Amino acid sequence: MDKLKKIGLSALAGTLASLSAQAGELSVTGSAEVSYTQRDGDEITGNPLGMNKNIGFAGSGELDNGWTVSTSIATTDAIGFSSAALTIGMGSLGTVIIDQGSGADMGSALDNVVPTAFEEADAGMATGLVLSGGAVSPSGSIVYKMPVMAGAQLGVAYNPRSGAANNADGATSEGSGGHAVEFAVDWSPEMVPGLRVGGAIGNCEDCVAGGKDLDEETWFATYAYGPLTIGYQTADEDSGATSYDTDVYGVSFNVNDALSVSYQYGETEGYAGGITAEFTGISAAYNIGPMAIKFTDNEGKNVNGGTTGVSKDDNNRELNLSMSF
Repeated sequence: MDKLKKIGLSALAGTLASLSAQAGELSVTGSAEVSYTQRDGDEITGNPLGMNKNIGFAGSGELDNGWTVSTSIATTDAIGFSSAALTIGMGSLGTVIIDQGSGADMGSALDNVVPTAFEEADAGMATGLVLSGGAVSPSGSIVYKMPVMAGAQLGVAYNPRSGAANNADGATSEGSGGHAVEFAVDWSPEMVPGLRVGGAIGNCEDCVAGGKDLDEETWFATYAYGPLTIGYQTADEDSGATSYDTDVYGVSFNVNDALSVSYQYGETEGYAGGITAEFTGISAAYNIGPMAIKFTDNEGKNVNGGTTGVSKDDNNRELNLSMSF
């Protein structure tokens, strides 16, 4: 009997060894930012100096069949994690990501890809442009990305309870909506160097008050020629009660290897009374190795449709110093 036990344990150990990952790696990265922000006279309260600090941990390993496994954890206070993701790279079969707040789905990354040197035109506003990318909540979502083929990548994301909080293993949480799904494409055609086109379509059931669904879509095109990049993006959002249409235009220019400048304009239509919210922004960034000095000057008109309690006109100026390590 003892011999049979030893044989069984040896076989089990061999099976587990065949599925284990090879020796992996763990890396730590971080960044720190200091900002000075100036807004409208009726909005500035307290000290305009701000600081942001981020620390990220990334671990990776390779399975015996060639697949890769990696995990990432980001924190802003070195006490609890703010986002995390587990990634399984399956080679020619694509990549699967279990997301806990990192925004790994393609739609979140494609909400506004119009070129800018620093911030988008609506950054720092009381209410910004109505963009897509919010149908699938990043907390507790499953993302699948196909391998890049001929410069194109397709992706799909699913969340069984959109709007729920990040969960520990063995835990559950309620969300503000039902299940959500998103499809996205990002294509840089090899036959047209510098061109990038794509978009995303998303739907979330019961995500809006009154049990209404949220439907959204966005499409974009950018083109880079030498130091100049131009771009255009459109987005539509329909909550069953309201419908918004957004257009964003922008241009950026690399003066040299260190300095870049940009201009971006965006507008959202669909507010009551036919009012259009407009945003313009000028940004600049100067990079010195791991350090960057960045500036943005944004202006908003008819913010949030000029509704009561929200400033119809808004301004935001920010000077930012960041370092990565």
